[in-house]
Amino acid sequence: MSLKRRRPTTDMKIAVDAVGHVGSFWAARHPPADPKHISYLNKTVLVTGANSGLGNEAAVKYATLGADPLILAVRSPEKGEQAKTDIIRRTKCSPDIFLIETVDFSSFASVKAFVERIVSHLSITRLHVAQVAPGLAQWRYEKSPDGYETTFQVNVLSQALLALLLLPKMSETAAAIAGFEVTTDWLPPGQSLIQRCDDQSKWDPIRQYYLAKLALWHVIEGLVEHCSKDKESRKIIANASCPSGCKTNMDRNFPSLVKPILAVQHFICGRSAEQRARTLVGATALGHKSHGKLWRNDTIYPPTGFVASQRGQEVSRETWNEVLEILHQRGFI
Repeated sequence: MSLKRRRPTTDMKIAVDAVGHVGSFWAARHPPADPKHISYLNKTVLVTGANSGLGNEAAVKYATLGADPLILAVRSPEKGEQAKTDIIRRTKCSPDIFLIETVDFSSFASVKAFVERIVSHLSITRLHVAQVAPGLAQWRYEKSPDGYETTFQVNVLSQALLALLLLPKMSETAAAIAGFEVTTDWLPPGQSLIQRCDDQSKWDPIRQYYLAKLALWHVIEGLVEHCSKDKESRKIIANASCPSGCKTNMDRNFPSLVKPILAVQHFICGRSAEQRARTLVGATALGHKSHGKLWRNDTIYPPTGFVASQRGQEVSRETWNEVLEILHQRGFI
């Protein structure tokens, strides 16, 4: 389907409906508490996307709370140094706490090389927290170098690979994802969620983002089940967090005509990146009671709605198995 033929009003209606007027308006005016009481003193923390937006604000909070070492996962050394300088300026922390590592989540090989460097680094004896906060949103259908739709690979497949490869090194992980609202008519009979995410003929920029979030939730459910079967992994905590709508540059790949509309929406219904980061950082200190659950507005929620239904559980198992099959066929697990 050509995006040039799509009616902008329809696309924007989907965007607004997906966010949810009332819930986001309330959330913007009732941000979560700042988790200043939590200590990460001498804990090893990994933050993806640490150079901008939500990831950067989370890294600032971890530095403030004593994380050491603090691993900044970024696209380039230059972005890492910029993030480091910004965090030091804002927190007055020591420059010695930082480790800057590059990773490109559109490439499986880059993710694997990144993990190999983390695992072999002499100063990283344990990994207490892996803060995974994927946030790519594409307006047009594009394929990654590995041949998958880019949003799908960056936000789902590479996050699954990262978590699986880090499991042996992790003692606690909180995988952070944004909220999702999906209707079952987005998943037509005879097509799995993975197939739907990679189907160019059904491409829709807004739906793709939320379908990828749904797929990532199922990855978290798969990780929970995987950890329960492995003695060494049972101490790992995998949870999800929903920090609500945000005023960041995540729409950077959207057309200039659309950005002002989203800017107004975010101004009215969006939290700041700092307020959203409170949710992410708080989620990593919740303990086993949050395992396999969702942290939102300072409350732990069990799965509900579609994801808790029989059909949702079938989709969850199917999605996790297909993700594993893709990564196995590619030779990365």
